[in-house]
Amino acid sequence: MGIVGTSWWSDAMYFPALVSHPIGRFTAVCGRDKERTRAAATRWNVPHAFTDWKAMLDSDEIDAVIVASTNETHFPITMAALERRLPVLCEKPIGLNAAEADEMATAARAAQVTTMVPFTYRWMPSNQYVKRLLDEGYVGRPYHLNMRYYAGYARAGGYAWRFDNEKAGAGILGDLGAHWLDMARWFLGEITAVSATTGRFVTRGPRPDGTDYPRGEDSAVLMARFESGALAILQTSAVCWEGTAFGQTHLLDLHGSEGTLYATNDWDHVQEVRGVKAGEKGPAHALDIPDALWAGAPRAPVHDTYRHIFRRTEAMTRGWVTAIAEGRFVEPDLTTGARVQQLIGAGLASVAGGGQWQQVPAP
Repeated sequence: MGIVGTSWWSDAMYFPALVSHPIGRFTAVCGRDKERTRAAATRWNVPHAFTDWKAMLDSDEIDAVIVASTNETHFPITMAALERRLPVLCEKPIGLNAAEADEMATAARAAQVTTMVPFTYRWMPSNQYVKRLLDEGYVGRPYHLNMRYYAGYARAGGYAWRFDNEKAGAGILGDLGAHWLDMARWFLGEITAVSATTGRFVTRGPRPDGTDYPRGEDSAVLMARFESGALAILQTSAVCWEGTAFGQTHLLDLHGSEGTLYATNDWDHVQEVRGVKAGEKGPAHALDIPDALWAGAPRAPVHDTYRHIFRRTEAMTRGWVTAIAEGRFVEPDLTTGARVQQLIGAGLASVAGGGQWQQVPAP
């Protein structure tokens, strides 16, 4: 495996995932800063360090590549890898816009290689359980879904590349919104129309070199209509004070013809799913998340659950590597990533049009 990107995210999510993997190991790392890249290679015992990703792709040292660099680099690196028929795991959002994402997905299908987009929250035990209950018919016909993602990482002013639209493509809609759009589709099926409004609450300074740039949104509310007729409100914000150690909270309400589900993840010590069936009296009660879905992970603090799932189970990176070795495809892949990017683009178009509904025909 080769990886492009030497940020804290690579240290947290990717390098540790393959330390004990029976099949995959990192043989190359690429970063823009030579010393930082060499330090990452030393820290994780990676034999080859590059500052040119093209040289890494052509080095014969790797069988597949993880693209964990900033958003504006995703398209050229992924396309170059696919031209070489290398399997790719590309961070989300996979491109700066829907046109780039569609081209990436088309190239992946033509190359017939195993790709993945790391929509991480699919693998969390509480979300896995909500998905199982939905598939088993707990709520019957879904009517409406409300999901809120509150975080505080954008409360400080100053420059942050995630809110530089030339580097990121979008602000919170592309970052946290991508996760929620993927989750909503995973839960309830295809989204066919969206309407959105956004806010920029924190003033951000210029780039480190003093130049100006188009600033992305730090808060968004997106409404979605599903092919089934169900409705959703997806709220994401990076300017919330949650007061917990990790500083974010995930909340879900889902109502349907046969019942209601609630899920709470406070990213501290609460990971719970509650439900109440139609006709039952009293408030929603706790539904025990099956042991198998925890996969041996600690149940608190939540961050330790997260780390265990992605570092020690066949979730995300580890599962993708195993699938490559076995010649299988996995989900979510670049086609899924492209659909989410289309929905992000439709959301941004809605914002530009004053909140008008944008139709997004099913693929």
